[in-house]
Parts: sequence; C-alpha cells; structure tokens
Amino acid sequence: MTVNSGKQAMAIILLLTLQAGAARGDEVKPVTLTDCIGIALRENRTIRNAYLSRVAQKYDLRVAEDKFTPKAQLTPYVTGSGGTGSTPSNAVTDISGTITQKLPTGASINLSAQQDITSTERVRPARSFGWNATLTQPLLKGGGIDVNTASVTTARISEQSNILSLKSTLMSTLSSVVTSYRSYIQAIRALEISRQSLERSKDLVGTNRELIAAGRMAAIEMIQSEASVAQNEYNLLTAENSVDAARLALTKIMDIDKNTKLRPIEAKEIPPVPFNLEEGKKLAFENRPDFLTSLLSYESSKIQLAVTKNSTLWDLSLTGGYSNSYTREGAAGSETNSGAWNTGFKLNIPIGDLSIEQGYISAKIALQKMENDLGRQRENIEIEVQDGLRNAEMNLRQIKLATQSRVLTEKKVEIETEKLKAGRSTNFQLVSFQNDLVNSQNSELGAIINYLNALTALESTVGITLDRWGVQLEERKLTGAL
Repeated sequence: MTVNSGKQAMAIILLLTLQAGAARGDEVKPVTLTDCIGIALRENRTIRNAYLSRVAQKYDLRVAEDKFTPKAQLTPYVTGSGGTGSTPSNAVTDISGTITQKLPTGASINLSAQQDITSTERVRPARSFGWNATLTQPLLKGGGIDVNTASVTTARISEQSNILSLKSTLMSTLSSVVTSYRSYIQAIRALEISRQSLERSKDLVGTNRELIAAGRMAAIEMIQSEASVAQNEYNLLTAENSVDAARLALTKIMDIDKNTKLRPIEAKEIPPVPFNLEEGKKLAFENRPDFLTSLLSYESSKIQLAVTKNSTLWDLSLTGGYSNSYTREGAAGSETNSGAWNTGFKLNIPIGDLSIEQGYISAKIALQKMENDLGRQRENIEIEVQDGLRNAEMNLRQIKLATQSRVLTEKKVEIETEKLKAGRSTNFQLVSFQNDLVNSQNSELGAIINYLNALTALESTVGITLDRWGVQLEERKLTGAL
C-alpha cells in the first residue's frame, strides 16, 4: 500500500509535527484530507492487523506450493550395552533416511535406506546396509494432474481472496476517515454559523436599545431579541461540543493521540458525478472486492466438484519397486548382497458404501447454490450502483436549491432589518427571519457534505476508493519482533 511518494513524505512529516504539537499543546498547521488518509494508512491498528494476517496467509500459500518438493527425513540411533565377566560390551549404530517425492500426476516415489553397525569388544563390527525404492501411481481415484494440483490452485485462489480482503479493509477505513473528516468540517462550519447568528442577535439587541431610547419601540419588545441571544448562546455551546466530538471521532479512526489538534482544510470545489450508470456497473464488476471474492469462491467450488467426482472412482494403482541389501557378520562371518524388483497393479472396489457419493453430491449442490448467489449478487450490485448514482445526483440538485434558498434568505434578513430600523417591522418577524437564515445556511452546508459523502459511498460501491485516493496495494515489511 502506497500513496504518491511525495505525499507519503509530507504525511510522515505532518504526523511528527502533529504529535510534537500535541505534546506541547501548540496549534498545528491545517491538514488536508489526503494528509489524514496517509496518516491513517500508517497508524490505524486495524490496517496493521490486516497486514500482520498477511504474513500467515503468505506462509500458508508457501506450504501449499511446496507440495511437490521432495521431503527428506534422517533418523540416527545409537545405543550401547555392557556386561560383566565373559559378557562383552557392544554398541549399535543405526542410521536411516527417507526421501519422498510427490508428482503432479498423483504418483508417489519413496526412497529409503538404512545402515546398521554392531560393534562388539575385540571383534570386527558387523554391518548391514539396505535401500528400497517404490513407486505408486493411481490410475483412477487420486490420479491426474488436475486433481493433484487442485490443492495448490485452491491455495492460490485463497491468496487472491486474502488480498481482496485486505483491499476491503483499506477501503472501509479510508471511507471512514473521509466521512469523519467531512463531519469535522461540517461541525466547524456549523459553529461559525452559530457565532454569526449570535452576533446578529446581539446587533438586534443594540438596535432595539437605540429604538427604545428614541421612543420608537416599546421596552417590552426587547424580550424577544434578548430571548434570541440566550437561545443562540445555547446553540453556540452545543456547536462547540459537536466540534470537539467530531475531532475525537477523526483522531479515533486515524488511530492517533486523542489530544492531537487538527484543523481541516475545506475543499472549495464541488466535483460532478464522475460516471453514468453503465460505466458504474462496469467498474463495480471489475473492482468490487466482495464480487471478485465470490467469483474466486465459484472457481474453488468447481475445483472441489472435480476432486469429489474423482474420489467416487475405483482405486486402481500401478505399483513397482526395487530393493537391495548387504550384510557382513563380523570378521569371519559370511557376506550377502542381494537385490530384487517388483511390479503390479492394485485394485480396491468399494461395495455398498453410500458415503462415497456423499461428498460429490454436496459439492454439486454447493456449486449450484454459488451460481444462484452470483446471479443475485450481480443484480444487487446493479441496484446499489443505480441507487448510489440517483442519491448523488439528487444531492447535487439539493445543493443548488439550498444555495438559492440561503441567498434569498440573506436578502430577506437584510430587508427586514432595514424595515425594523424604519419602524415598519417587529422583533418577532426579524428573529424568525434570522432563524430561517441559520436553517438555510445549515441546510446548504448539509447538502454539500451529503453530496460529497454520497460520492464517497458511490466510489466504495463500485470499488474504486483506493484508486480515487492514489493508494496502491503493496506488501509491507514487518518491523520489530512478532
């Protein structure tokens, strides 16, 4: 996993700066969304654990691919015994070894050798040596390259599934960082709106006092504007709390010190919907980890069906071998050296065993279910893409309407303020319009955030979140001891 090298370096420097600033309690530089993503990719412990799991997963693949590598075993054995009187002491040294080789055809070659040396006091040691080579090649059950390489192929498919699982974890974490970052921006903007509203209500109180002093307004009408100030102070306190909660949520998903002070930089541009329905469906079928994992599972099910079908055949094997032995009994003993070979066929016919067909039937049904599940998943993905596009397009239209409403409400407040100064309006009317302005500002802000989050959700739906943020999957080098 990498971001562009320049962004990586900037994110590392920024992380160190943030940590140092948090320790000193200083204000830190503003952070972009790309910065936060880069930090999260390095610091988030869910991602770290996902990469740790990859260590065991890659070793599992290595073990599976080692199936056709020769395996050797060496067994040395030494023992001694002694006696009294005329019983001599002796020592026995035994060394045996075995080499086993499995072939992709299903054949198994076994080579074993053994040497014994028996040493007796004042007598030349007796020696024996022998070796044996055997070959067994299944011709029906257990025979064939496809069947015997199935475990390796399945392990490679599992490795691809594991990579897709890592991709899914990264996508989920990145999407959470993005939405949390925008929630933080929304909370900060909402706080600014609350402050502006409080300032307007205080200005209204000042205007009221001037009008009352001039005898153009009854003193009792101050209650409405003072109540508005109190309510806006309450709203400001709530907004400040929301900002801190949003900051903590962002530091939590980034997995950094909760005391780190962050100041997000708001993006000014509102991008268009990036693709149409047909393009979205094509992207989803090419990139979605869950769909690609299902395709891999379908391939594994087909392999399992072929293996279980092969297991229903008769067990017919070709066998052959050669053995040689050498023996010498002490100094004056005889020596023997002999060798022999053998070959033949071995047939095992099961009768009345219903369990032989059981695995094949289960694998066949599982494959049919997988086909049904794939069809349903395809339809669901098409619906999700269509729904995501519709939601994004609707939110984009809402931004335009919310902006228009906010602009008109601002003008309405300006006009009503001038009317109040001229004695042609009331506090109640102006306070209502000011509240409408706050609502329209928050609606516009919410529409923008909702649209951007809809785009993020759409990117996740079609599986291009990592591409969108320039993140590439790479294997990490472990640091520290496991």
